[in-house]
Amino acid sequence: MGSSVTQHALLLLQCMLVLRPGGVASRRGPVLLPESPCHKTEHPLIPHSAMEPWIFRFKAEGTVDYSQLTFDPGQNELIVGARNHLFRLNLEDLTLIQEAEWHCDEFTKGACFSRGKSEITALLFAGVFPQEECQNYIRVLLVNGNRLFTCGTNAFTPICTNRTLTNLTEIHDQISGMARCPYNPLHNSTALITSSGELYAATAMDFSGRDPAIYRSLGGLPPLRTAQYNSKWLNEPNFVSSYDIGNFTYFFFRENAVEHDCGRTVFSRAGRVCKNDIGGRFLLEDTWTTFMKARLNCSRPGEIPFNYNELQGTNSIAASAVCAFNLSAISQVFNGPFKYQENSRSAWLPYPNPNPDFQCGTIDSGSYVNLTERNLQDAQKFLLMHEVVQPVVPVPYFMEDNVRFTHVAVDVVQGKDMLFHIILWYYQESAFPSQSVHGELPIGGD
Repeated sequence: MGSSVTQHALLLLQCMLVLRPGGVASRRGPVLLPESPCHKTEHPLIPHSAMEPWIFRFKAEGTVDYSQLTFDPGQNELIVGARNHLFRLNLEDLTLIQEAEWHCDEFTKGACFSRGKSEITALLFAGVFPQEECQNYIRVLLVNGNRLFTCGTNAFTPICTNRTLTNLTEIHDQISGMARCPYNPLHNSTALITSSGELYAATAMDFSGRDPAIYRSLGGLPPLRTAQYNSKWLNEPNFVSSYDIGNFTYFFFRENAVEHDCGRTVFSRAGRVCKNDIGGRFLLEDTWTTFMKARLNCSRPGEIPFNYNELQGTNSIAASAVCAFNLSAISQVFNGPFKYQENSRSAWLPYPNPNPDFQCGTIDSGSYVNLTERNLQDAQKFLLMHEVVQPVVPVPYFMEDNVRFTHVAVDVVQGKDMLFHIILWYYQESAFPSQSVHGELPIGGD
């Protein structure tokens, strides 16, 4: 999957969204040949059984929850994080190179039990097996130069280690995983490390999972987080993925929509912060001054559009769709007006953006150098964008009823016809994977 599109694949549960890179909005669509299969409304689907001859498998006895994957391209290796284990595998055939055990100690396990957690829980983790909560589930796995930064839940006492990438048993240091890794293995999270060493994590900050945050730590910049216990910033979010792009760090998540006053509704979001943000002074101390978020629209057109959000209620149905978004479309919405509510009894109304085309510029404010250009009062009030990010095309690339997709991956391969084929791999809930070709772009196309 050696494509930048692969890095921008993301999962939003019942709504599957694929982010396509694009710094500048295109004035024309993809160049399609007259006989191109992209003109078809249906694209070929390949079942799991048909791919069997080309599939390699790895499984260590007694090990479960192979949930974290990353690559060491220099060594052509796949790094895998599972419950209580780390693995280095040959990328070509998934043969084992090295295994490193990473268990909780008995004291930590005992503390986990004493706080009401059970070793065997009735919850179905990932819809497959009942799991043990008081274990070490790897939830952060990041390559940083010649080091591997990895974090585990560690029986609800998260910890992180820096290891040698080519020798996973060689540990250089160990730090607290609080605000870097979830406590609960069932909580969704995302994290990345920038080239300058800052760690950006979106996760629950506490044992109960009631304090979610987008948090920056490590590196040379001050730690910052989203405002605590403020539903207008984050409202019971489920974090999905994060990306370091230009001046910004982007986060993709779903959350309860505070702007929706007709019952509980979950919206898909794109959020971002400036990487040079140092927080406020007196107001928004230790808090982002550049955090903004916007809704992502993935819907089936019609007289009454069907929105692929995480629907709630007794009449909700299982349905999934794949939509693609350009970064330029996301940036355009962030340059537009905000959606603002004066008080809890007021309506949400559009408000002009005081800093259109904001690119993380800074100002010299006397002794407070390098504060961002955003007014701190504005940064506290204006978080949600009024416009909705629209997909590349109005109709989802792929839709299926009575099915929930749980994972998605994207690759781009060049065919014999010299066209680039966008390949989508998806897993249905409790099913084997399927594969779908959703479009083609000629060489040099947008």
